[in-house]
Parts: sequence; C-alpha cells; structure tokens
Amino acid sequence: MRIVFMALIVLGSATGYGQCVNCNSLDEALKKPENVKSLKINAYQNEITLDSLTASIGKLINVEIIYLTDHNITSIPKEIGDLKKLKELSFSGCHLTEIPDEIFLLKNLKELILLDNEFTEEYIQKFKTQFSKELPGAKLMISAAEY
Repeated sequence: MRIVFMALIVLGSATGYGQCVNCNSLDEALKKPENVKSLKINAYQNEITLDSLTASIGKLINVEIIYLTDHNITSIPKEIGDLKKLKELSFSGCHLTEIPDEIFLLKNLKELILLDNEFTEEYIQKFKTQFSKELPGAKLMISAAEY
C-alpha cells in the first residue's frame, strides 16, 4: 500500500498535479501554460470579470479551446496568433471593436464566436470577407442576425 501511495505522489508531481489542464482561471492557467488544453471563463458563472488580456495569453501554446465570455475585454493582444493549436475561440459578450489580424494565423481554428460585441456593421462585413478568405474551413459567428 505504501509503495502505491508513493508511486501516486511521484506520478502526480511528474505530471503537474494540481495544475489545471481544463482551466477556469487565467491565473491558474498561466502557472504552467504549456499544459493547458482549454480555458473557459464566463464572467457570470465564475463571478470574475476580466478587464483586459495581456501578451501572456500567447504562452498557452497547447491550448485548443478558449471561451472568455461576458467580460469587459476591449482588445485582444496580437499574441493570440501564437496559439497555433487553437480550434475554438469565443469572446462573446465582451466589448471588442476590432480583432487583431494575427487571428488569421490560426490555421487550425474551426470556430470563432464574437457575438454581442461592439463592432460596427462596416467592420463586421469587412471582417467576414477577410475571415472567409483567410480561414475558409472555419465557422464565424459575429452577428446575431445570422443565427
């Protein structure tokens, strides 16, 4: 029994026991960012509101899913383009007025959800055109009128 317990302790420390892989806290995710596969933080559910994102988001190099919804985020750092494994991304319900062009570097992206932001109609049309050209296999949800 003691050997099994010791093996679990060693295994736990070798795999980053206590570190989130499917995180719901940005602070926790950034402790060992290379281990993070998903980051989901809804301001209403977590009672934590993010006011901004920093370049540190680019450290989540193995992340596949990011849902940061209903936050006070007004801009996305260009380092978002470093997340080459990203498949799903949502910034719904934030206060974005534009998206950095680095988003088009995410060639594995399958779904981008940008509903309920502060984009102008002109910006939405321009972004949709570029999105369909740059990421033709991905789904874009940016205007509630479409759904």
